[in-house]
Amino acid sequence: MVAGWTFAQKPIILPLQQHKLLYADTVHRKAVASKDSLMLAEAYYLYGKTYEAAGDLLTSQRWFLKSLAILEPRGDSFNLSRLYFRLSRNESRQRHYLETRHYAQLSLAVARRIRSTQALGRAYSAMADFYVIDWSNGGKKLGWPKSKLDSAHYYQKADEALIENDHKDFLVQLNRLSLIANRLWYEKSDPNGISYLQKALDLAEKEKEPTWQFRIMREMAGMYLSMNKPKPAWQWLRRTDQFLAQSPFANSQTDQDWLEKGYRDYYLQIGDWQRAYEHTEKIHELERNNYITDRDGAVTRLGLEYETEKKEAQLKAQQKELALRAENLLAQKRSMLAMSALLLVTAAMSVVFFRLYRKNQRISRQNAELVKEQNHRVKNNLQVVSSLLSLQSNRLDDETARTAVGESQMRVETMAILHRRLYDSDALAQVNLQEYIPELVDIVLQTYGNIHIQPLYDIELIELSADRALALGLLLNELTTNACKYAFPSHSDPVFRISCQHKNNQIKLCVADNGAGFAPPLLTDLSSKSQLSFGMRLIQMQVEQLRGSYQFTNSGGTLFTLKFNRL
Repeated sequence: MVAGWTFAQKPIILPLQQHKLLYADTVHRKAVASKDSLMLAEAYYLYGKTYEAAGDLLTSQRWFLKSLAILEPRGDSFNLSRLYFRLSRNESRQRHYLETRHYAQLSLAVARRIRSTQALGRAYSAMADFYVIDWSNGGKKLGWPKSKLDSAHYYQKADEALIENDHKDFLVQLNRLSLIANRLWYEKSDPNGISYLQKALDLAEKEKEPTWQFRIMREMAGMYLSMNKPKPAWQWLRRTDQFLAQSPFANSQTDQDWLEKGYRDYYLQIGDWQRAYEHTEKIHELERNNYITDRDGAVTRLGLEYETEKKEAQLKAQQKELALRAENLLAQKRSMLAMSALLLVTAAMSVVFFRLYRKNQRISRQNAELVKEQNHRVKNNLQVVSSLLSLQSNRLDDETARTAVGESQMRVETMAILHRRLYDSDALAQVNLQEYIPELVDIVLQTYGNIHIQPLYDIELIELSADRALALGLLLNELTTNACKYAFPSHSDPVFRISCQHKNNQIKLCVADNGAGFAPPLLTDLSSKSQLSFGMRLIQMQVEQLRGSYQFTNSGGTLFTLKFNRL
């Protein structure tokens, strides 16, 4: 058997896939926001799968166990059987005999109880893999057995029967055909494994599944090399090489490393030592590149884990804050009861206070109605101004002038949104930023035709006075407009993040995009104020009105950070 070609026993390790981590992070945030424990378990499972594919088994196991803590108390389900299967594979790769057997048996038991064909296929595969492994080398003192091929054969046959009767999920069929082929050859040197690989390749070509086509061609080449049949192995190597050059789905660095090892082993079999040496040198170069990639991936992973733990800590802090508010409400209720008792004792004074209270209430309602009417009229006037600007823009021929009028219209619309919020809200002079900011950003994105962009919000429950909210809204309007004009058109996958946090009476606003970035003059550089654009001068003026400080930084895009006191 040629070194490096045992597919059934040595899984393919991929670089850490950042897009899958980002998807898992999105599911995690949605689960926390909606308080959906099943969705949270799915997020943990996705994290575990991603790290498992990258070969980081310890991190993968930690995420799987967090998912298990949610799913296990809920009883039998497909997701629980699937999770047991993953845990069994992880423990098998770490050579943990008892744990591998335990999770494989649990996966099979749950699959049988729920009568899921897909879950049974996974469980049979886990049991067959467990019995294939020779455990005696690592557990002689504990009496662990060697491989039990009869038992492995039993579960393999059960898996084959499922494949014949189940045609719903062709990806599951492909995976099981590949596992059976590898078991037949690497357990019993049975060349019939080739026929199962051919069935899998025919199915992958029929379903137009390029990732599986590439993988099965690799296994064909590896199996022929392990049979010491260099001629057919060479044909499959060349076919795999051509497929790799044409396929956009292949992982270039990992797959190229695999291909170089194939060529090296082929030339070793035919005795061409010079070419075998050349491919060995290429393998060493790829390994050096892989080391650098793994190191960078580890740094990224640590950063993501830190952010996840940070979000969990923030969630706990919010829960504590809610509990404190509940205690305050209870204390207020007790105070009201005490006041009521006092009022009952002093009946005469109660009548006086009641009349005064009714009078004050009447005055307050009148004042509230006046303020609401004022906000309504201001909103209507601003909408009239916005409509006039729109009509004026349609009559202009100069594109620069139309753009300037359009931007002015958006600024007026920002003020109109604020007054509509004040009119619709019960609070007369306070604005809820959790509702105000998304509404403002969405209108700007719609205006510039970026409705496909889904901004990522992380906004705490903060209420701000009307004049400070207006300054913040004008500033945010300019930042979103700049992103629509300069960041999003230059990027195929635009991302827009907005966070607003409150701590120690200070509010911190962060607005970030993944565009090309830019470096505006610093606020403290008074000599450069005359060179600033109107939008930048407007941002600067709003920051001064808020009596805050700001900065722009470039880190994979543009990041704007603003800090100001709430009061």
